[in-house]
Amino acid sequence: MQTERRILIALDALSITEASLLSLVTMARWLNASLAGLYIEDSRLLAAAGLPFAREISSLSGEERLLGRDAMIRSSKMASSRAQRLLEQLSSQQQVTCTFHIESGMLAPCALSHEGYDIFFPGRIRTSARPRPRRLSSRASQPLVLIYDASPQFHRALEVVRRLAVNGMVSDVTLLSDTALPAEIADQLPVDGVRVHFQRVKSIHPGHLLCLRLPAESLIMMSKMNFEKLSATELADLPDLLPYPLMLIA
Repeated sequence: MQTERRILIALDALSITEASLLSLVTMARWLNASLAGLYIEDSRLLAAAGLPFAREISSLSGEERLLGRDAMIRSSKMASSRAQRLLEQLSSQQQVTCTFHIESGMLAPCALSHEGYDIFFPGRIRTSARPRPRRLSSRASQPLVLIYDASPQFHRALEVVRRLAVNGMVSDVTLLSDTALPAEIADQLPVDGVRVHFQRVKSIHPGHLLCLRLPAESLIMMSKMNFEKLSATELADLPDLLPYPLMLIA
């Protein structure tokens, strides 16, 4: 008997966009999955805001001002409220079951502490970048990068990719591997209208994802167990560095 698929979306103030949430909610609908929104109030920022010498600099004006704890808390609450409204609105439109929770801590460690979920990190909003405007559409397709490893989770990820491809959410699939791929995998992926590529890399360590040159809208999918290879520091820092959406399959 197949268990219900559950996707936890790990959010903070730098990862909330309507386009990314719409893509995820649509993905959940095609996968018959429920969603759990998890907004993380960054405990490191809150601690830093309480220091007397803490300052912030406006990215627009360059103006420097005190970084107050109360102002940081208000800003975090506004961001979490916006995330909850967007996620609930989009989930209702797509008829996807959704819950929402707020925790304090660090994004990746908090998200990974929840057992029984696939985990989705939307990727960071880069203020210095000028992305091309994208029309919001529940049928928008995107390139997907699937990391191969010889685990049961990989075969579950392979089935997720197939279902997304069949429903038009994936335009092309790149399989990355640091070993030779079993021959049968190539036969499991072909879907009409979807391009499939195979690429050999030196390492599939999660920390090396930062070196990949991929389109900004690419979605990276890999087994959740791969994150056990990260140190506590790498795990805490990775969401801040990763420019691509990332989905971990449990």
